Amino acid sequence: MSNRRTRTRARAKGKPEVAAPDERAFTPPEDPTESSPPSGWAQRLWSVTRVLFGAALVLGVAGIVGWGAHRYALTTPRFAIQSVEVEGARRLGADQVKELAGVEVGANVFALDVAGAQERLLESPWVAEARITRRLPGHVRIAVEEREAGALVLVGERLFLATRSGEVFKPFEEGDPYDLPTVTGVDLDALVRDEARELERVQEALELLRQYEKVPLAHVFPAQEVHMGPGGGATLTVGRQGLTLHLGAGPWKQKLLRATRVVERAQARGQLPGIVFLDNEAHPERVVVRMR
Repeated sequence: MSNRRTRTRARAKGKPEVAAPDERAFTPPEDPTESSPPSGWAQRLWSVTRVLFGAALVLGVAGIVGWGAHRYALTTPRFAIQSVEVEGARRLGADQVKELAGVEVGANVFALDVAGAQERLLESPWVAEARITRRLPGHVRIAVEEREAGALVLVGERLFLATRSGEVFKPFEEGDPYDLPTVTGVDLDALVRDEARELERVQEALELLRQYEKVPLAHVFPAQEVHMGPGGGATLTVGRQGLTLHLGAGPWKQKLLRATRVVERAQARGQLPGIVFLDNEAHPERVVVRMR
């Protein structure tokens, strides 16, 4: 009996003690594969992506609709050009203006290149300004402002047309107006060397013509030719009889009025001067008259 207790205590003494289980709540470890709620920047990125996708969808639909509307506008007979109105054309005929602009009845009004048509019109030397407008569904208006020839300008052996303001705008061609006063004395070599100065002399000659048109003498003796001398003096030939007025340098207004009085007095005596010299710069009041 004692031996059995001894063996039992020996076994108990050699056996390791086992700790009692912890009764607190057990929390399982987090699974790294389990999805976590999105962070703030991810949410913003998703929001932006949805907005961009929506905008792209809207733009795509709008583009398709716009393309369809554009195609319809360019192909439907409703927007065919039915009438073309031309204003301001005097030298050029209405048909010529439409041909220069490239505007045709029956063409699509939206297919018309307005800027290009205006540029084509301005390529004509007669057209100073051009404006084209459209009025739907099928009307086109072309308004032009033409240059008006005021004189012929002889440069070397070639004639050019010039406006009254002094713009030399085209060579003289068959069919152009020719019953105009002529400006002579423009030197071709000088024009090459100093174009600005020679064109200024042309403008001075045309200014003299404008002033002459305002005096009474011009109604009886229309201007025929203005010759500009190399020193700046001007000689004006007027009337079919070829009355010559040596005016010298400007200003010319008082000289022209003086010439008018001299000619009127001669006509009152039944005479007509051949040459009137009004170019005495030292004594401008002195006039020398050479009778025919």
